Amino acid sequence: MKRKLTILMIASFLMAMGSITTYAQTKEEEEKKKQEQLILEKKLEAQEKAQEGRDRITIRRDELDKAVRKARDAYREQWRVAETPGIFTAGTTDLEGIYFMGGSQNSSSLQFSKVVKEASFTKELKFEIEENAKRASINVSGMCDEGEIQIVITMPSGKKYTEVLIDEYGSVNWSKSFSIDEENSTKAGEWGFKVTARDATGTFRLSLRSF
Repeated sequence: MKRKLTILMIASFLMAMGSITTYAQTKEEEEKKKQEQLILEKKLEAQEKAQEGRDRITIRRDELDKAVRKARDAYREQWRVAETPGIFTAGTTDLEGIYFMGGSQNSSSLQFSKVVKEASFTKELKFEIEENAKRASINVSGMCDEGEIQIVITMPSGKKYTEVLIDEYGSVNWSKSFSIDEENSTKAGEWGFKVTARDATGTFRLSLRSF
């Protein structure tokens, strides 16, 4: 009788241990599934963020393409107007780097524009403001999808007049006009313009005029 009771107790104990083991295994499997689900959700979230970033880049590139097409149309119109009698023009119709220079007895102008893609370069330009000029104006505009374009403007004395930076944080449209008189006589002469691009993708335009 005692032996049967002992066997029964041992069997009950083993059954209880088996139940505990099964419960522990079930909890472990559930925890493992939760971890796998969490990892999967994080991967999906990362993929969604990456896709959003690609969509933003595509939108910005579309905006840049529209700006480039608009600029090219404007440049073609400038070249067509420049062919009228009495205006001297020199440069190239290469739309990757466009020069437009014109002048008359009372005024002179210079325009330089360029469309760049992942480019790094330095370009220096000179512009002469005649002593008999009354006023002058300078305009710098552009936008960058990547990298940056820096334009440093120096006066005839060699002193830096201003610096304009075009980068990926927004489009730039900077302009300045001033009079040429006895008080501002130092502004007559040869001005310098240094354009420096660093891994830049975008477009810019530099316009100068004295009259």
